[in-house]
Amino acid sequence: MTSKKREQIRNYFTKRKPSPSEIMIEEMLTRFAIFFILGSFLIRFILVFTNSGAISIFLILLIFGVSLLKLKKFYFSKELIFTTRYADIPEEQTVDAWLIDDIEDLKERSIRRLNINKAELIRDSIVIRGPILWSTNGIPSQDLLWKKGKDQHIRFSINTITVIHLTDYGISSYQCDFNFLKGVPLNERDDEFHYRDVVAVSTRDDSTNYRLPNNVLIRHAQLFKLSVSSGDSIQVVINSSELLKFTGGTILDTGLDSAIRTLRKVLNQKKS
Repeated sequence: MTSKKREQIRNYFTKRKPSPSEIMIEEMLTRFAIFFILGSFLIRFILVFTNSGAISIFLILLIFGVSLLKLKKFYFSKELIFTTRYADIPEEQTVDAWLIDDIEDLKERSIRRLNINKAELIRDSIVIRGPILWSTNGIPSQDLLWKKGKDQHIRFSINTITVIHLTDYGISSYQCDFNFLKGVPLNERDDEFHYRDVVAVSTRDDSTNYRLPNNVLIRHAQLFKLSVSSGDSIQVVINSSELLKFTGGTILDTGLDSAIRTLRKVLNQKKS
């Protein structure tokens, strides 16, 4: 993905488009400012050629016009992107599609890291996505961003991506903390398990100690967990009540339900 798209992704999380009423106010202030500034110079021109000393009218109009421009800049520069930069803020559907593209690249990366021959796969790879909105190794705090879309779903700039490959011989998994803003996977981890060693595939509420940007502690979270007899496990934070309360929206489909159905079905077949 190009650096231009990465810039657009960051803009999606950090900027917003003005509403129609805000656009109207911006245009109105601009037109009035131009009108008063040009009018002031026209009056100044008339006063000079008529040898009038009434320069106060010129100054009043000029100051008023400049004040309108400053008002516009003060009001709109806080958090709005002007119409000339609308193209730099992608729509939600575009952002979702770009993340899917990145996940496809991560799937290929995981196959290379795990040294899997695609011919060995018995099913399509399983992908589970979880949000990250807390301090994470290698992730700058300024990159921990989120945004609630028009559909009320929350999108996150940092996500845990878990890719699970199923072969005749067992389960291979790849996990990373993916920085969507930069297209960079961090804290990568590979695991391989035999089917007979898997003891549970579940979702569960578990204790956590993650801290949100508002300093609220996430004491409990919903986790996906695949456990094996050795005590090792693959787990992903999927959701939490504190996270929903903080963001005020709902979590996009994480792939959890499909993953659990597929894994349980394959495990039943392999252990029967």
